[in-house]
Amino acid sequence: MKKFRVKLSGNVYQAEVEKVSDYLYRVRVDDNVIEVEVESEAVKAVKSISKPVKTQETGERVIQSMLPGTVTKILVSEREEVNAGDTLLILEAMKMENEIVAPASGKVKEIRVSEGQRVETGDVLVVLE
Repeated sequence: MKKFRVKLSGNVYQAEVEKVSDYLYRVRVDDNVIEVEVESEAVKAVKSISKPVKTQETGERVIQSMLPGTVTKILVSEREEVNAGDTLLILEAMKMENEIVAPASGKVKEIRVSEGQRVETGDVLVVLE
């Protein structure tokens, strides 16, 4: 396990990085953990705190939380048209505010969370059509 000092938004944190496999690392800051995927020794992507899943039957995109956290702000409403990359909501996890963005353009069919709500890994946040 390696230890690093990380500066984010003016705050300094101690981070511990543990290699889980050739492509997966676990990063711990305080008591919070996030997994990071790497490819060819370069960081490919931090696992997003949201995971879009496209359903075969309806073509809807179900966006799930990849981390436990608290919804601090919802920036869209149901039936609103959004573009890929638009911020849908803010999720506070690991003492950081994380933007949950639309993985594709579409219409917000359903918002399944509310501001102040605590969510767990796998909870559905938003459904796009």
